This record gives sequence, structure tokens and C-alpha cells, in this order.
Amino acid sequence: MEFKEATLEERHMYYKKEWKIKDLPDFLIDSLKYREFCFDHDGNGPKDRYETFNSVRDFERFMKIKAPYAAYSSISYYKKPGKRENWMKAEIVFDIDAKDLKVRRCDCTPGNICEICLGDAKELALTIIDSLRSNFDLKNIFLVYSGRGYHIRVLDEEALYIEDRSKIFDYVTASHVPKDLFMLHGYPEVFRRMFAFTFSRIKDIRSKEILKNRDEIIKRLLDRRIDFLDCVGESTKRRILKNVAEINAGLADGKVTIDTKRILRLPSSLHSKVSMICKLVKNWESFDPLKEAVPKFRT
Repeated sequence: MEFKEATLEERHMYYKKEWKIKDLPDFLIDSLKYREFCFDHDGNGPKDRYETFNSVRDFERFMKIKAPYAAYSSISYYKKPGKRENWMKAEIVFDIDAKDLKVRRCDCTPGNICEICLGDAKELALTIIDSLRSNFDLKNIFLVYSGRGYHIRVLDEEALYIEDRSKIFDYVTASHVPKDLFMLHGYPEVFRRMFAFTFSRIKDIRSKEILKNRDEIIKRLLDRRIDFLDCVGESTKRRILKNVAEINAGLADGKVTIDTKRILRLPSSLHSKVSMICKLVKNWESFDPLKEAVPKFRT
């Protein structure tokens, strides 16, 4: 599928005929009056900032009349959202953009996306969600298709007040090599899963022996076998593990996670740059953005 920029006419068509307020997730509707909303009206960035809405009706009217090029909301809750004052709490979020993936199965050039790398982005998102659930016991997690990737939005009440989020990011993205790679659970298990994701997609592997045995290497590590990389020396093994950890650290945008005052693209809004709908994903496993997030003016 070719990703084309939406025209002004197409934007108005989408917001007038297709967009519905009920497509806005409940977690945003319920906190509407505590959120800052931001809008890009011409494709030059969200310069319309500090917008607030006291009612769903007001918000619905605004969206249908303005048909914004892009719409965003704060991940933070404020007592005075119009001034971004009196911060209350904020979602923990992870931003995975398919166009920026450091490793991918496809041959897309940087900045471009296709069905394959969108699939890679979803697999990465689900891997991170699994780690958030199993290691932090977080349950109130939402997955949103952002138009060119995925946002993970964590709304467990106890998590909303955490201000230093860098350690959580490093943990679930497996940004460091664990001291004990073979412990059954905890961080070593997270690292092994992320190693499998990343190592399976690295393209600049020069060793023919590693390339030939790549699938077996991954299988052995997931099975916690010490001989998972017995085809290379110890120093090479350490270098490979370090390289994978460094790639892992850049698979999601860490700046987004640690910034408690971030704005995120609004679910249900149109990503006009690529003419795709930013959408709350209900069935994580089966969701296909090229079938479920395409506006009607493209079909």
C-alpha cells in the first residue's frame, strides 16, 4: 500500500463522515477536562497548544469543524491543563515507530514503512507489553496504532505517579546485558526475548557460521543453553551481546517514555501525513492496520 498525504478535502471528509466521538478511548473521555490538547492545522507541527475541553460535545464540534491535520493530547493530567500547571500524574508510554526501527525484516529505507516493518513494530510492542505485565504486574495497558507504528499506554494507577521512568524503559527494552544470562525469570528472561527479536533481524552479520546457525542460536538461548553461541569465541560472544543491547536501547523512543509532559497523537484522529487512522487496538494479535486503520476515502 502506498502511504499518501491526505488533502484538506479528504480530512474534512474523514471528520465529517467517518470520525465518531465514541472512537475516542474511554480513558481519554473520562479525563477530558484534565488533558491538554494540541493541534496541527497545516502540517507544520502542533502550534495550536494548550487547548482544553470541558465537555465531549465541545470536543466533537471542534474536531468536525477544524478537521485538523494532526491532533494530540497530553499524557499528563493537570488541574489547569490550559496552562500545563498543577501536574497531577501521567501515563507511562512507549513509542515504537516502524520508520525508525534499527532492525527490520524488510528493505525499507529509513523514514519509510511497509506492511512488514509495521508487523515488526507490533511484535516489538507486544514483547514489551508482555514484560510490563510479567515483571511489573501492570494490567491496565492499552495499545494504540499511531499511523506509522504503535504507542503503548500504561494507566495502572500506581504507575501514573512514577516520575523517573528511565529504569523501566531500560528494563523492558533490554538495554543492558545481564550479569547472569540464564536465570529463569526476571531481567535475564526479558533480555533473551529481546535478543531473539533483534538478533533475528540484524542484516550486517559477516560471519557465515553465525548466519547459518542464527535460528539455532536464538533457540538455544531461549532454552537457556550455555552453548548458544559456541560457534564463536568468548570475546566475540560478549561483543555480539553488547551490540544487541545497544540496538535494543534504540528500538523505542526513550525520550518519549521519560518525558512526563509529552503529547501523543490522539487515538481516532487522522494521521494526515500517511492517510491512516490512529486507532485503539482491541484485538492485539489479529490487528492489521492495512485493513482496520484505513480511512474510507482511500478505499
